[in-house]
Amino acid sequence: MKKSKFFDALAVQVAAGSTIKCAANVAKCSVQTAYNVTADHAFRQRVAALRSEATTAAVGKLSAAATQAVDTMRELLDLTDEPSIRLGAAKAILAALGPMTEFGELRARVQKIESESILRYCNGS
Repeated sequence: MKKSKFFDALAVQVAAGSTIKCAANVAKCSVQTAYNVTADHAFRQRVAALRSEATTAAVGKLSAAATQAVDTMRELLDLTDEPSIRLGAAKAILAALGPMTEFGELRARVQKIESESILRYCNGS
């Protein structure tokens, strides 16, 4: 199937969460054309890639903000602050520690499983 001139405009809109009808309106094409374009496997792959790029960018921004937030909480632990503020900061830090540790451990386990799977595949097992 030849790539439609509306392909990219529709992909951006759909990746951002628009309905096909709204995406067609923005791309200035008929709804039927939009449905024809969006039915293509290559279109769905492009939408997935756009969403992945957006998610990666958002995670990068969240990571930077998280570092700043942790620094702020650490500053609140200073003995010159009110005890209730220090207690709240300590609780927030400890509450975040568990899930972050679990995430790191799960990531390591998945990477190990993937590596073992690749080795088995390459070795013909």
